[in-house]
Formats: sequence, C-alpha cells, structure tokens
Amino acid sequence: MTRAVLLVGATGLFGGHLARQLARRTDMSLIVAGRRLPTLTALAQELGAEAVAFDRTDATGVQGVLTRLRPFAVIDCSGPFQNYGVAPYAFAKQVLRAGAHYLDIADGAAFVAGIGALDALAKEQGVCAWSGASTTPALSSAIAADLCAGLDEVDLIETSILPGNKTPRGLSVMRAILGQIGRPFAQMRGGRLGTAMGWADSQRIAPKVGATVLKSRLAALVNTPDAALFPRHFNAATVTARAGLELGLFHRSLGVLRYLVPALRISSLDPLSKPLLTLSNLFTGFGSDAGGMRVRVLGTRGAQRQERVWDMIIPDGHGPKTPVQPVAILLDQLLAGQAKPGARPALAAFSRAEAEAQLATIHAVFERRDRDLIPIFEQALGPAFNDLPNAVQQLHRPAYVSRFKGMAEVRTATTLLGKLAALAGRFPLKGGQVVAEVEIAADDQSEVWTRNMGGTRFCSTLRYTRGQGVTEQFGPLTFNLDLHVSDGALHFPVTKGRAFGMFPIPHIITPVSETTETVDAEGRFVFDVRLSLPSGGLIVHYRGMLEPQ
Repeated sequence: MTRAVLLVGATGLFGGHLARQLARRTDMSLIVAGRRLPTLTALAQELGAEAVAFDRTDATGVQGVLTRLRPFAVIDCSGPFQNYGVAPYAFAKQVLRAGAHYLDIADGAAFVAGIGALDALAKEQGVCAWSGASTTPALSSAIAADLCAGLDEVDLIETSILPGNKTPRGLSVMRAILGQIGRPFAQMRGGRLGTAMGWADSQRIAPKVGATVLKSRLAALVNTPDAALFPRHFNAATVTARAGLELGLFHRSLGVLRYLVPALRISSLDPLSKPLLTLSNLFTGFGSDAGGMRVRVLGTRGAQRQERVWDMIIPDGHGPKTPVQPVAILLDQLLAGQAKPGARPALAAFSRAEAEAQLATIHAVFERRDRDLIPIFEQALGPAFNDLPNAVQQLHRPAYVSRFKGMAEVRTATTLLGKLAALAGRFPLKGGQVVAEVEIAADDQSEVWTRNMGGTRFCSTLRYTRGQGVTEQFGPLTFNLDLHVSDGALHFPVTKGRAFGMFPIPHIITPVSETTETVDAEGRFVFDVRLSLPSGGLIVHYRGMLEPQ
C-alpha cells in the first residue's frame, strides 16, 4: 500500500531535490505543492507525481486540500521559517488536526525550539511533528550525539557548514543569511548565556577526509537551532554554529554589513536578497562545486581532554541535497511505524550510521577523528609540569572556556614611561585591592587570557610552538617566555620581544617579567606578576589569589 506524501515548496532549491528523490520511491505517492500551478504541473509531469497549488497562509484553502488529499505526511520545505509571523505554527497545526504527520526543514532557532507547543495536539492525533529535519539540528545533533558518547563533560560542540561557490543557491537561503547579519542572538559560552553577533568571529576551517582536504574557508557565527537546543540536550558548556562562503570577497563583504546594520540601525536587509543573489550568481565560475561540513566536540574523559571531529565533503555540486536527507531518514521511520507520537525538534532522532548511509547516496564522504589534547603549558614544560602544585596544574589544564575569580592587590606605574607602557598593554592604571577575574579560552595550540582587575580588562594570547616555546601576545607586541619550574612555582621571565610579528624590540625597552604562580598555605592558586622597564620603572604589579568558578 502506497501512502500519499504532500511536499510543500517542491519547486524551491531544497524542495526540488527532495521531490526528485522521493519520486523514485515505490512505497509512497508524491504530491508536489506550492503557489504556482504552472511550475508545479511541469515538475509533476517530469516526476510522474500529482500537483496541487495553494497558499500555506490561507487556512481555508489549506483545509480544503488536506481534506481532499488526506496525506499520510506533509513536508514543509518552503521557508524561510524565521519569517512565519505571529502565528508561526498555524500550518503545522492544520496538518496535525488533519491526522497527518508533519516534518519541516526549518533552521530558525526560535521556530524549531518552539515546536513543542504542538506536542499535546500531536499526541492526541497519534501523529508526529518534527521540526528542523535538516542539516541543523537533525544531522548535526545525530553526529554530535555520536561524538559526545562516553565523555564525562562536554566543553564545546561546534558545527560548521561550508558550501561550494559553484553550487546552486536559493532565495530562501539568501534571505535567511541576511536576516542574521549584525543581529544579536543568545549563545551559551562556558556555561553562561551570553550574546553573540550574526556573522562575527570568522575562523578558517578545512574539512579533511582521508587524503582529500577541502581548501580552508572562512566560517562566521550564525544563529541556528543548535545554539538554542544543544546546551541542554547535551549538557554542553559552549555551543557554536558557523557558516561561510567559499569566496573570501563575498564572505568579508557580509562581514562589513555586520557592522553597518547596528551602526545605521538598519531594520532589515531583506530588500538586498534578490540583488545579492543575482550578483553572486555572476561569480559561479569561481571557486569549486565541493561543499563541506564539520562537527567538532571538545570534552573530558576522566582527566584527559579530547577533541573529536567529524568531517564531511560533498563533491560535484551535491551539497544542496544535504539539508533534505534527514527528511528521508525520518520519513522511513514514519512509514515503518517506528516513531512515537508527539511534536519535537529533530534532535538526535537517528544515528550517525543511519546518517552516513543516507548521505552516501548523494556521494558524500566522511571521517571521524579523535585525539587527546595536551594543554600548551604541559606541552612546554614536559615532565616538570607534574612538579607544580595541584591548583597550578588545574588552572593550566583549562576547558574550552574556564573562569577563575579572587582578589588582587594592584600597584601601578609612577613614571611617564611606565604609564605609557601600561597604557600600551591596557594594564590597570589605578591601584588598590580589587576583585580579580580571569577567563581562559583554550585549545591545544593557544590560550586567550582575559583578565579583569577591578574593572580594567586586558587580554593576551599565549601560544606554544615546538622548538620555540611559549609566546605571549599583547596586541601588536609578542614576547618569548622562558617558562620553568623552580621550588614548586612556575616562573615566566621574558627573553625577547617582537612588534607586529616582524620587528625585534630592543633589549633596553623589553619589559622585565618577574612572574610566579604557586599556592598558598590553604592550597589555593596564587599569582605574583611584576612587569617593569629595564631601567627599573614599574609598569604594573598585581598579586593575589584565584579560585575556579
């Protein structure tokens, strides 16, 4: 017995791929739906399917279609789901009341997270509603669940989506991207809910599968259902989602818009959707047709920090087929009667093995890699690291984001040169007893330390390079440190420095660092940092204690 499946948005980019995929199946009869009957009729004739035209916002029209067709399942690929207005679930409600299963490929965080409002209705009707049956959160959560298995703590889950420039793109995708640029959204970072900015903090990512490596691409922060759902579902301290454009010119141009939106109080970039889509299509001769995806997890198992990475590469322009593959997996569950009634986000609704089997049908290749992470101070010190007191070791074995708080006594510069040096390093210019806070954002190659001494914030980046040791960078100035352990304390003397990575800093103006870390009588972490000029003039001196938060 074949069951009718109604596909809304069948003539769009993603809906079109799904329509052609489902039309090949013999266990269902496909009905393609949308607003333009001539286009739908042509598609239906091509696929041997039925066509029906209606506006999903017209409740009367929708009711008539559902009553006449009595579909087993309705799949909504129309979007963009961020723009569904004051009654975002009106269409889904009608589908459920008609006794049909509902699936969508929404990637709007609020829309997907809120689908649970229909849970009682879905259970009453004995049907399922899955929102976000797409790359995020359905696919990303299936992979994340596999990567998180066995970890005692999950410090980071990061998903990155990297389409190829030569692959087709749709208006809904362009509108969804522009709708996020320069807009703040909630992000869990280090166990605290903060605010991130759409299309900020671009980083280079290069997925790798075997000997095949995708050329590195920029990926910026975006607001996806992952950010809203993963912290609670996986008990993850930090969750980030990224997306990028292969051509750096386009990616950075959107980055410029990110600054203009809040500065000029631009209410919407939606009017730019069609012009930018047309412009981007003029450059499809550049770049590649290969897309990629990465899910990265950092966590701890026992005392060992680990990084687990799943990379996927999709060649030959098949990338735009990825968002609808979770629909095919979940539809199989519905047809087999394996899904429990209810309305929920499509979170870890299938396994990594099921995902990879489905993705292989669109020629995707994938690879999981696990490795132990060694913090940079432990790498630099080697066996001597174990000679440090426990509290010092713990501070230098940070999670992806670790925070410490305590008290400090600050002494500031008194000479003009000392004050200028303190100003350049953004060190405190006011002394006294202050609250001290330190945040460390770490991976296996660098640590970003953000210190707050009585309201004065200053940052530095520490890096370890084999053969060169540890360096600490304050803005354009980078200093080499001769880390060593003596008498149970860690010492940080400066040996040399460079400006802008190229110009050696003369020894006569290279700061002198008398910095130690150890523990007090109660076993608490204590620090003593004294920076001065070679002439003896003080730059800053702060000492105190810190405890983990």
